[in-house]
Amino acid sequence: MTVDTQTSGPILMSPEALARLIARLSDILEQENKLLHENNPDGFKATLNEKTRLIAIYNQQMSLVKKNPDAFKAFPKADIDHLKQTSEIFYGILDRHFRKLSTARTVTEGLVKSVADEVAKKKAPPSAYTSRASVANPLSNRNARTINGAIAINQVI
Repeated sequence: MTVDTQTSGPILMSPEALARLIARLSDILEQENKLLHENNPDGFKATLNEKTRLIAIYNQQMSLVKKNPDAFKAFPKADIDHLKQTSEIFYGILDRHFRKLSTARTVTEGLVKSVADEVAKKKAPPSAYTSRASVANPLSNRNARTINGAIAINQVI
C-alpha cells in the first residue's frame, strides 16, 4: 500500500517567477506614483484588481518563505540574487508610494478639518458680555462637545 503525498495549499514559487511578480507589482506602483504626481487618482481603478491579486500572492509567498527559509537554497544563486535586486527596487518604489499616499491623506485630512472648524465657527453662538463686563464663553458646554469631537451614540447633549 502506498501513500500519496498530496500538496494541499499554496506552493512556493521559484525565485524567477517571484521576481516577475514583484517587477509587475513595482510597475503598477510606479504608474500609481505617476498618477498621484499628475493629480489623477481616478487612474488607480484600471489596475486595482490586478494589484489586489498580486499583493495577495506576494503576501502568500512571503509567508511561505518565512515558514521555510531554507526552501530557496535549492535554486541557483543567480536567480536568488536577481530576486534580491528586484526586491530592493520594489521596496524603494513602495516607500515612495507610501510617502505620496501619506502626503495626500495628510493634506485631505487637513482640508476636512479646516472646513469642519469653519462650519463650527459659523454655527457657534455670537460672543456676548456677562453681567461682570467680561466676554462670555461663545460656546456653551453643550456646543463644545459637538464642535471639539464627534458625538457619541447615547451621549447627552
